[in-house]
Amino acid sequence: MREFKSPDSDVIKIDTRLVNMLQKIRNHFGSSVTINSGYRTAAHNKAVGGATNSYHMQGMAADIVVKGVSPLRVAQYAEIIGATGIGWYEAQGFTHVDTRCGRYFWKNSGGNYRKTFLTCPYSEPSANLSMGDRGGGVKWLQWHLHKIGYAHIEIDGVFGAQTKLAVKDFQSKCGLTVDGIVGKRTRTALKEEAV
Repeated sequence: MREFKSPDSDVIKIDTRLVNMLQKIRNHFGSSVTINSGYRTAAHNKAVGGATNSYHMQGMAADIVVKGVSPLRVAQYAEIIGATGIGWYEAQGFTHVDTRCGRYFWKNSGGNYRKTFLTCPYSEPSANLSMGDRGGGVKWLQWHLHKIGYAHIEIDGVFGAQTKLAVKDFQSKCGLTVDGIVGKRTRTALKEEAV
């Protein structure tokens, strides 16, 4: 209850649909769910720069962190279980979920609308990727590895030792050259597997 509470009031508003959704998220990932922001009074909402008509003020929204799970994976699962409002805050490290009537998804701010979180949000690289590379192309690779079962790989844009091991394992399973380098054939196999 204290996690849902606005810091400037003893009154707490909580939508039971939101509680049920958070419990489903907790059960699915088998990990603790920390609520960074739940119910907000109008004054607290204004102080933190919340939207004028924020669903937090109605007890219908929560900004959450699931221990050991990326905010994108939380957003994807929230979409699967029917969350109607989802915000993926990649840099800040949390996911917003709410129970509004209409469907609205966004990344980082309300103006950055997304149709779905179930497709890869990163652009496919055109050049080969290998150990030591960084950036959006590596995030594309890591997102695909996540989707096909390499859940331990963090989507951090850094092609490190764990990412290379996962790539080599995938290449071995697909009958590709096992070199840990992600070229066109490996990218094509990843896309086919992730469908």
